[in-house]
Amino acid sequence: MNETPLLLTVQEGLWGYRRNKGWFEPALPVSFQVGQGETVLLAGDNGSGKTTILRGVLGLTDQLAGLVQWGVPREAVGYVPQDGVIDASVPASALDVVRTGQPLNWGSSKERAHQALSQVGIEDLGDELFGSLSGGQRQRALVARALIGQPSLLILDEPTVNVDAETAAQIGILLEGLRQDGLGMVITSHVRDWVRPTRVVEVVAQQEEVGNV
Repeated sequence: MNETPLLLTVQEGLWGYRRNKGWFEPALPVSFQVGQGETVLLAGDNGSGKTTILRGVLGLTDQLAGLVQWGVPREAVGYVPQDGVIDASVPASALDVVRTGQPLNWGSSKERAHQALSQVGIEDLGDELFGSLSGGQRQRALVARALIGQPSLLILDEPTVNVDAETAAQIGILLEGLRQDGLGMVITSHVRDWVRPTRVVEVVAQQEEVGNV
């Protein structure tokens, strides 16, 4: 029996930010691994440090302890930020937003962007202004933006934060289809009933700031 290829392993990972009084570590250390075709849900209350963990894994936040091991090259990792990270007032089409997922290949990314929009079921909305889309449609466009590079691992930060329960369920169905196609995923969410994860990892907030060392 073949083992599932591991895409990412985190062992007692701890990340934080330096403040005047010392380091602020939003979440207690976490450990998890995700393999091909698996979904890991990092579940926790708002403010528990889930986004800090994702940013830390991606090298965007100071790592204070633990080990992060990649089983895929970094270019094979797609990142889906929370809705609102991309300014919806910018007069860019959904297609153009998707193409920003490959900024170094802008001249040749249009066809692949159309394919990514088709993957998430909004291929007919490519010419619509990103800001005019509904919350669920914007989230699909952000997923397409991450898919344009044909990743092996998708990292999603609160993909249902600004949508209703019905739309969240639709996003869950979309992600389940991607998982069945072999994509690995790490998802943060404070809600659990919209997705069917392979594993759930509880994210627990630190009770107090850590002083100077």
